[in-house]
Amino acid sequence: MVAGLIFVGFLAGCATTPMPGRSGPVSNVPAESRVPPPRRNGRYQPPEVTAYREPATPKYSRPEPARAVQALSRRAEDQRASGQLVAAAASLERALRIEPKNAVLWNRLAHVRYEQKQYALASSLAAKSNAFAGQDQALRADNNKLISRSR
Repeated sequence: MVAGLIFVGFLAGCATTPMPGRSGPVSNVPAESRVPPPRRNGRYQPPEVTAYREPATPKYSRPEPARAVQALSRRAEDQRASGQLVAAAASLERALRIEPKNAVLWNRLAHVRYEQKQYALASSLAAKSNAFAGQDQALRADNNKLISRSR
C-alpha cells in the first residue's frame, strides 16, 4: 500500500508542466503554419489545394566527393599518368575507404588494375562500379566496355 502511494507520487512528479511564460504544449511547427487561414464572412474556409507537380531535377547528377577523396583521386591520376600504377591503386583504395559507395572511384581502380594486367580483378571492380552507378549511363557504358575487354 505504501509502495503504491510512493509510486503514484513518483509518477506525479514526472508529469510535465508548462514553462513559465508559456501556456500549453511546445510545438516544433513554425508559428506561421499554426495560424488558421483567414476567415471570410465569419466562416472557416479550408486551405486551397493545388495539384502536385514533380520537381524539375536532372536525370542524374554525381554527388560531390569529399575534399580528401578529391585530393586522393587527383594524386592517383597523376601517379597513373607517370606510370606508378601500384601507388595509384593504393591512393584509390584509400579514397574508397573514405567513400566506399563512390562508383567513379571503383571505375578508376578497375582501369588501373586493367593496366596492371589483372584482368579478372579489373572486371570484378567494374561490375562493382556498375552496382553503385545508379542511372549514370556513361559510367555504366565505360564499365561494360572494360568488362568486355577484360574477358
